[in-house]
Amino acid sequence: MQNMDFYDGRHLRDLPPQFDKFDTEFFSRTSGSVERENEKARKKATKMITLIVGMVIVSFTTGLILGIKFAGGADRKIVDDRTLNAMNNIGERMSDAVKDVTGNAKPANQIYPKIEYPFVIQLGKEYSETDLKPVAQFLSSKGHTVIVSKNDQNFKIFTGPYKTEIDARKSLSEISLYKQYAIATNAQIIKRI
Repeated sequence: MQNMDFYDGRHLRDLPPQFDKFDTEFFSRTSGSVERENEKARKKATKMITLIVGMVIVSFTTGLILGIKFAGGADRKIVDDRTLNAMNNIGERMSDAVKDVTGNAKPANQIYPKIEYPFVIQLGKEYSETDLKPVAQFLSSKGHTVIVSKNDQNFKIFTGPYKTEIDARKSLSEISLYKQYAIATNAQIIKRI
């Protein structure tokens, strides 16, 4: 038999000496309060240290800049022309990077010239706008370059272009294995005009 004292509840847990050990219900309710208080104090100390270090860095940098300015006289510049131009150029480059690129897009004839890429695969069916997106996404997810052409209210889907007819036949054999969306029905290799 274990050596337990059922009267004062010492078998439940070893409590720190600052607690009164007789009311076990009270101690179970307050057991997490010490950890919470320690966590709050730690977070508060971390915030204060971060604030103090940040203020020290800012004041040191400000003092250094003002010291250089006053030590050099009124004619001395804080930032030399080369650095100033570099910073201005960074701003211009960032604004250029964020600009809309639709005006700079090249037409497909320039990216894939008909002389170099004479073959495409035409999928036989015409698709509505709602049916077009899943089929194009499916083909694109399988690694095919998808070309969409509008024809009145419907759309035609092509894959390619291909440099040789052999490449087009390989791709057509892959497409013929796809059972989703009835893609392979009436798919054929055509030459671009």
